[in-house]
Amino acid sequence: MKLAQLETDLAAVATRASALINDITHKCEATVTNADGSTTTGRPMTAEEKAQIDAVLAEGAAIKTKIDALRGDADLRTRVEQLSGGSRPSSGPALPADRRSMGQQFTQDVQFQQFIRQGGHRRNGAWATPPIECFGPMRATTLTEDPASGGKLLVPQYLPGILPVLFKRLVVADLMASGTALSNAIIYMIETAFTNAAAPVAEGTAKPESALVFSQHTDPVSKIAHWLPVTEELLEDVAAIQSYIDARLTLGVQLAEEDQLLNGNGTAPNILGVLNRPGLATPVARNAGATPPETNVDAILRQITAIATTAFVYPDGVVMNPANWFTVATAKTTYGEYIGPGPFSALPTASVWGTPVVVTPSIAVNTALVGAFGTMSQVFRKGGLRIEASNSHQDFFIKNLVAIRAEERLALAVYRPGAFGVCTGLN
Repeated sequence: MKLAQLETDLAAVATRASALINDITHKCEATVTNADGSTTTGRPMTAEEKAQIDAVLAEGAAIKTKIDALRGDADLRTRVEQLSGGSRPSSGPALPADRRSMGQQFTQDVQFQQFIRQGGHRRNGAWATPPIECFGPMRATTLTEDPASGGKLLVPQYLPGILPVLFKRLVVADLMASGTALSNAIIYMIETAFTNAAAPVAEGTAKPESALVFSQHTDPVSKIAHWLPVTEELLEDVAAIQSYIDARLTLGVQLAEEDQLLNGNGTAPNILGVLNRPGLATPVARNAGATPPETNVDAILRQITAIATTAFVYPDGVVMNPANWFTVATAKTTYGEYIGPGPFSALPTASVWGTPVVVTPSIAVNTALVGAFGTMSQVFRKGGLRIEASNSHQDFFIKNLVAIRAEERLALAVYRPGAFGVCTGLN
């Protein structure tokens, strides 16, 4: 078993043990009304309650023993590598140590666990958890060679069945470069024209002059946020709250982010999305009247070629609506045979002409966006996904309800709008 998974299990057991002890202590300190009408405050733990605590502690001790053994193995491996000059076996790049989901990062954070252990959610009046910043897998705010960020910028070898969260669906932001926002706005230069006069010249003659024209552009850092109500009982249930955050809060922010990166109109507080940027490449319409009719992928290739010719960069991504990707994935020959793998094979990675495809309903049906996302656009994030909880909302205190909020701040920079263009009339 992997060390990271064991450490995660140990943290979960520790949280469960703390919650169990708090619950039993609360019961032992409670005031009980006797049969004769008198009251008794406080009682010792029962044998069953002690057995429950001992069982959880034994489970934690067993996991701790395994962790110590693995750490000993890792120490031996390190010493061997030192003997060999620090060289590593050629078994593939190392995986970043922290691959936890958003919910795991929130519930396993030391500040959050200490807040629950100290009964911060039980105090009278308004309360709030410490703010916890969470970062998604391979979505670090600053792209570096640190294992917690981009690693060595090599494609890691993922083994199926270990951490399913690694195999998440490709989203628009994954196509774009990543950066860190240090202020409330990003100011940069946009290339508006490039005159390439490079040509052969004779000895002793004047060289031709090329020209580059730039304009300054500012993109503000915008906030995307929402919240959900839960009960205090659910907040104490670590497994349930983790699932709640992952399945709803995190997904909601990511869906809104994807829509903003594509379709944002730029009117505060909206992001100016790629599709609404001035200066995009000339749209390419699928020629449905041709004989035979032009296919979706043919139209996309025409736009790829046009951008490579006019913007002097080669597109590295395509964004399509699921309805139009269905047409591509189910394409058949004149004999009715699937051109692709067909329904009885594993779904391939979505791509056309060797270019990754992001399939999302955030782009209008019958439209595809082609562009050089990785080189000509960049998402700047100010911190990670921020998660906080509080009962300071309306009558939540008297109802034992808690508001959990998720938010992020980001800006989108598009350095060369002409490196992006749409294909219309898809089917």
